[in-house]
Amino acid sequence: MKRFLTILMFVVFLCADVVAQKLPGEDGRTPALEFAYFPHRQYTFVWRNWSVVEKGKLAAILGTSVEKVEELATSMGLSKKQTIEKEWATKQGYITILRRNWHLLPYEQIMQLLGMSREELKFHLIEDDFLYDKLGKIKPYCTQLRYVEPTAEMRERAKEIAKEIKGLGINPFVTEEPRFEFIREFEEVKGPAIQPQKDESGFDLKIVYPYFANYGDALLDKDMTTYPEEMFRRLAEVGVNGIWIHVVLRTLVEPDDKGFPGDSRAAERIEGLKRLVERAAKYGVKVFLYMNEPRGMDPEWFDSTPERKAYGGYTIKGIKSFCPSNPEVLNWLTRSLERVFSQVKGLGGIFTITASENFTNCTSRYKYYKRCPHCGSGSYAKLQAAINTAMERGVHKVAPEAEVIVWDWKWPDNECKEIIENLPKNVRYMCVSEWGMPINRGGVKSKINEYSMSVVGPGERAIRNWGYAKAAGLKCMAKVQVNSTWEMSITPSIPVLDLVAQHAENLSKEGVDGVFLSWSLGGYPTENMKLFQSFDKKSTANEAVEKLAREEYGEEVGKLVREAWRECSATYPEYPFNISAIYNGPHHVGPSNIFYTTPTNYDATMVGIPYDTYDRWRIIYPIDVWYGQMSKSAEGFEKGVSLLKKAYKIAKGDVKKRVWEQLNRTEAIRIHLQSSAEQGRFFEARNLYLKEKDSAKKAEYKEIMRKACEAEIKLIKDMMPVMSADSKIAYESSNHYFYIPSDLGEAYLSINYALRQLTE
Repeated sequence: MKRFLTILMFVVFLCADVVAQKLPGEDGRTPALEFAYFPHRQYTFVWRNWSVVEKGKLAAILGTSVEKVEELATSMGLSKKQTIEKEWATKQGYITILRRNWHLLPYEQIMQLLGMSREELKFHLIEDDFLYDKLGKIKPYCTQLRYVEPTAEMRERAKEIAKEIKGLGINPFVTEEPRFEFIREFEEVKGPAIQPQKDESGFDLKIVYPYFANYGDALLDKDMTTYPEEMFRRLAEVGVNGIWIHVVLRTLVEPDDKGFPGDSRAAERIEGLKRLVERAAKYGVKVFLYMNEPRGMDPEWFDSTPERKAYGGYTIKGIKSFCPSNPEVLNWLTRSLERVFSQVKGLGGIFTITASENFTNCTSRYKYYKRCPHCGSGSYAKLQAAINTAMERGVHKVAPEAEVIVWDWKWPDNECKEIIENLPKNVRYMCVSEWGMPINRGGVKSKINEYSMSVVGPGERAIRNWGYAKAAGLKCMAKVQVNSTWEMSITPSIPVLDLVAQHAENLSKEGVDGVFLSWSLGGYPTENMKLFQSFDKKSTANEAVEKLAREEYGEEVGKLVREAWRECSATYPEYPFNISAIYNGPHHVGPSNIFYTTPTNYDATMVGIPYDTYDRWRIIYPIDVWYGQMSKSAEGFEKGVSLLKKAYKIAKGDVKKRVWEQLNRTEAIRIHLQSSAEQGRFFEARNLYLKEKDSAKKAEYKEIMRKACEAEIKLIKDMMPVMSADSKIAYESSNHYFYIPSDLGEAYLSINYALRQLTE
């Protein structure tokens, strides 16, 4: 009987573990998309993975031989030889692989492809900056993919693809610069340690997220490969003195005797954090921890013991909040941060997001917090202040010199004043500079949320709240984006330096003490960042930009570069901004987006997959206004490209290389803006065509689709050399590569397929 009970308990344990590791959307039955321009799903699989996964693994997943996989590849015109960069197998490339196989493989085969356990994949989907949201919060239903012997029809279509792809002019599987090559420029330290210089702007803190730093569980990397010394040296060179890193607090501490969560590998992460702090300190750069805490947990975790039950608040979408009305929850925050800062000397500090972002505490969702029987009757403002105070107490108990930056992200306007007044006096208060600023784009009036470089702050909300903070005796910080943003995320920087300089001047005059220069994107050391270091209170924004152009490019070339910046800055404010639109639009993937001739019935996802659902791209704009504004915004970049081509012709030496980088980025942005417009035109006409009964009208819509296809083909051909030559294009740290050159090839196939259908 005892043996039976032991076996039964073991079975129950195993079953509980399987339930605990159930992957998001695993039971979904929404059919995956089919890609009819390929002869069969196995061909799509080989095409999409030939540049990123070794053919031996592809063969293992298909359950066939390497020779059979090579035959599939070569029949479509791909070379039998593969060149796979090592980064694809690391945390710098897996999101790209995951995204391109989302509609091709079930979870089990995705885990095999990525070399991840079920537990690892679940962690990444949930904790890697809303990765499951970026994939659409739905797992398309895919049957197991196994090799089938190609039919004669499949072989014939594969031959057609091999001929068709030659029309691109450039082989999409052979690039001038390998993907991830930009990492190589940071592998060796190329100069002496440069401590960030004191500047005249008054910004004593300038914090960024390093360009290609691992957004996931970076601290388990013993060599800190995504935080190379040369990155710190070059960031210090452009005035940066702080970087931030994404962490989940429970992974940095051991489970404690009060039943709070912890992690068995916490000690390893602490050692990794020590190495990171030491490395950054060589260059005068401090490390700050992102605190979006305490992270909500599965309801089953709270139900597992009576004491845990008392820690819980309410449940949203299968996640339960921690209740800040329980003193033990606040005490856990305090003692956990006390432990981290006592173990890692020299940490720069933390910044907090206590409303929204991930579902964390009961007050992280303002409109729902009254659902908690404990918090609902209390003061929202005082609860928010208490959470921030608990974290501040833990940090400053052992590291009084560390900074605690309290970010008001998603605090309700009517609660801000009281929260600020109840904060500890030794924290810094931060808000998004441009939040709430009114705009009129194409006759559509709205307000900016955040992530806008097309409007120059600060706005009324920021000025008002900084006033409350200053009255309370707090230092103030501004959250801005100075390099790139979700309006346009595919280049290291957007060459709108007039807008950047004006923002810097405005913030300097406003008496802001520090600037948070980027979220996960926009952390490459560039001229845009340098403006904040070299900005002189005595100079105007225009004088600062002209001075920078001369210093970086010389007198003659600098004049042309400066004019290019002016042209880009002039039309960028035409960008059809809306916070949902900049998340869901096609501008992140540009001309790599597929032209679907029938509706996909999939919603565009947050900075992930735009599909064809243009209502999610335009949001508040009529579709013709939306794509019209995209085209207007592109006009300045087209003029900028023309000026930079002239600058390139007369530039010499190292200056010529830097002009080329500016030219390539400007051209990439021009293409992405215009491609978004063409996609909007195509899908609008397609939908109208499908609804229309009148044959003359149908013919009119077909003609619009045909012209959009031809325009997009031209943009794909323009984009191929731009992307082939620069591995930085279309890379962003929390999304990895949005697309790679072979995806441009696939989009080209999809458009040719659409044109054939229009003809037929």
